[in-house]
Amino acid sequence: MELPLKQIILDMRSLEPFPKVATAVLALASKPGVVPSDLIEVVQTDPGITAKVLRLCNSAYYGFQREVGSLYEAGNMLGLDTLVNLVLTSSASRYFRNYGGAGADRREDLWNRSITQALASRLIAQQYGYANPDRAYTVGLLQNIGEIVLDRFYEAEFRRVQAEVATGRSALQAELVVLGIHHAEIGARLTNEWNLPHYLVDTIRYHHSPQSATADPVLASTVHLAETMLDLGNPEIPRV
Repeated sequence: MELPLKQIILDMRSLEPFPKVATAVLALASKPGVVPSDLIEVVQTDPGITAKVLRLCNSAYYGFQREVGSLYEAGNMLGLDTLVNLVLTSSASRYFRNYGGAGADRREDLWNRSITQALASRLIAQQYGYANPDRAYTVGLLQNIGEIVLDRFYEAEFRRVQAEVATGRSALQAELVVLGIHHAEIGARLTNEWNLPHYLVDTIRYHHSPQSATADPVLASTVHLAETMLDLGNPEIPRV
């Protein structure tokens, strides 16, 4: 039996809001003439995000020969777009930690898959000349955020979804059967509640059906391709 949509929406809204610093950074970064120091003034108002950004800067992925000690150093060394991505990555990570009933391993899998999809989406965007590869990174990171709602509140229903998938249904079909709504629509409604940009909400909603996207069909196709390629190459990646 489907869950009442009203209950799913209420549960979705009980998640903590997306950090105001991150939404402010997204809005500011879209304005002409913005430089990293403009963003840093906003980011530094949140000590938690500041610390996470610096930790990411000093990770093995960036491989700096010396420790990055301040956001201003990070901005100068990485540039505006990468700084935005680090802020969004730091902000999104909270939803994959200490949430959900399906266990720490699954939450870690969801987070790793989100990061991988973000990087793959940006790489494909760069390869094929999409004008804003960092938008592709952002959507790739958040496109399956609706799965967090399912993981957080609907462990039993998740097992039923898995059972439906085992019968041959697609993940989206299984979610519709069990829940009456799928994770892409939940993610779109959640990011709309968070007042994230329309292009992001629309692309999350249609990342499984990019032909239906209205804000940026090319972006939707890019992140759809990234996810499809990753799923084909990683059959053990858990799917909701």
